[in-house]
Amino acid sequence: MALFILVAGVLWLKEVSITRKLVSYTALFPNVGTLQIGDPVMANGVPTGSVANIRLRGNAVAVDIKVDRSLHLNDSCRIIVQNIGLMGERGIGIQMSSYGKAWKPSSKSDTTFIPGYFDTGIAEAMGMLGDVLTEVKTLVKNVNTVVASTVGDSSFNVVFHKLVVRLDSISEVAGKLLQKNEPLINSSMRDIAAVTTDLRSLLNRNGPYIDSIVQNGASLTSYGIAVVNRIDTLAITVQNVVDQVDSGKGSIGLLMKDEQFYHDLKSTIGDLDTLINEIKHDALKLRVKLGFGKKK
Repeated sequence: MALFILVAGVLWLKEVSITRKLVSYTALFPNVGTLQIGDPVMANGVPTGSVANIRLRGNAVAVDIKVDRSLHLNDSCRIIVQNIGLMGERGIGIQMSSYGKAWKPSSKSDTTFIPGYFDTGIAEAMGMLGDVLTEVKTLVKNVNTVVASTVGDSSFNVVFHKLVVRLDSISEVAGKLLQKNEPLINSSMRDIAAVTTDLRSLLNRNGPYIDSIVQNGASLTSYGIAVVNRIDTLAITVQNVVDQVDSGKGSIGLLMKDEQFYHDLKSTIGDLDTLINEIKHDALKLRVKLGFGKKK
């Protein structure tokens, strides 16, 4: 009787139903924290099974869970290792979804690994608290060093006091300067206001002329663009002529490429130069032959 009461009590405490049919699923988690075998599995907050086995699989952790057969998991469901107690107790929570491809329950011959997620809890936060305290100590040490080299240094206090005194003196001088020159400043402000008014009036009166100047400027710009285009066209034409001359096309090109014309021109110029020299020294000699019959 005592053994029966003990078994019944354990089953009741673990919320185990002898008649309930369970199926097994396997999920892969990057970390499971303090999750243990026997921890509850809840679907949308409702207890529906427990953790059956935990083992390493490469860099991940494979967790076998046994849940009620009526629970249908699909690829839209999220399986999360989450914190369920103030003392770091863990459990697996399943966020159900009615859309997606259904996962098959695991068997000895076929195991489907469902991707799972890990939710940081109190245990991980306490572990991180040590790193935070170390960083805080370093920060406090740096602050103490800064304070000791500034406010805690007597030389810094002297310099700071001098700066404050000079700032007070500058403020006092600036106040006196403004007070003494207040009429001039007011007059300058009035003059600026008057100039602004006159300038606004001038712009209002000459608005049409200014618009005309702007329009003429736009026309002049268009004309300038047209002139530039013509210059570009002329430059292209000149370049074409130069290219033809270089290639020996046309009259000029033929003359520049004809070496015989160069030699003939040089010989002619030499003969002409000789003739001019003879004329300068001996005048022009003409030899005329007249033939009448047999006599010359």
